[in-house]
Amino acid sequence: MTSKPFRVFVITSDKYLDTLRPFAWLFNRYWVPSPDVVVCGFASPTFKLPPNFSFVSMGNQADYPINKWTDAVIEFVTAQPDDVFALMLEDMWLTRHVDSRAVTILADYMHQFEYVCRIDLTGDRLYAHGMQAYGHVEHIDLIKSMPGSPYHLSMMPGLWRKKHLLATFQRGWTPWDVELAGTTVLSHNQAVIVLGTRQWPVRILLAHRSGDAGRLMLEGLDNELDRADVEALRELGYLKRWEEV
Repeated sequence: MTSKPFRVFVITSDKYLDTLRPFAWLFNRYWVPSPDVVVCGFASPTFKLPPNFSFVSMGNQADYPINKWTDAVIEFVTAQPDDVFALMLEDMWLTRHVDSRAVTILADYMHQFEYVCRIDLTGDRLYAHGMQAYGHVEHIDLIKSMPGSPYHLSMMPGLWRKKHLLATFQRGWTPWDVELAGTTVLSHNQAVIVLGTRQWPVRILLAHRSGDAGRLMLEGLDNELDRADVEALRELGYLKRWEEV
């Protein structure tokens, strides 16, 4: 079967816009070959993004307060032609080389099986309470997230099918509502499933833990940022904003 190309959608806001520079540098360093990335935000960045990145402005952020976060995401995703895409937030920085072959295989799997709503690309579903083995595809061991398990709908990096995301996300939700209220909505939809893998093809660091845009968290569990990467980002001036705080 010929692999279908997929794009990565990244959601950001004016408050976190500067986070895109280190995000993009680490993304292209560790995701090889690098897929096309479309950033959904509001104010356009004042710095240049890499050639494989494009930016879509949803207008004035004041029109999308935090309790209308999903309104912007829904409108953005609706306007895109992609049936299957990867979804990330701008503070999810890659820390290790992505198993790009595995991600492509999983994207093809989603194209083949339309009842798959989402495939987690991290260890989020692997370590969630309640999961079942779900066979394998090539070298990848699949696991099934059980409906009702904590964060059955997670915003950790994952592949999504457009129609299922739009059927699950509701207008008037905050980012936290997506994972909490969204888990309830998705858990009651018995027509779709959420999968993960034992292989953990994508490893990330949550650079702004607890939503603190003024502080970086460059270490954490097994996903700490390599010291050489920190120094390279520092030399580029990409960490200057936070180091001057």
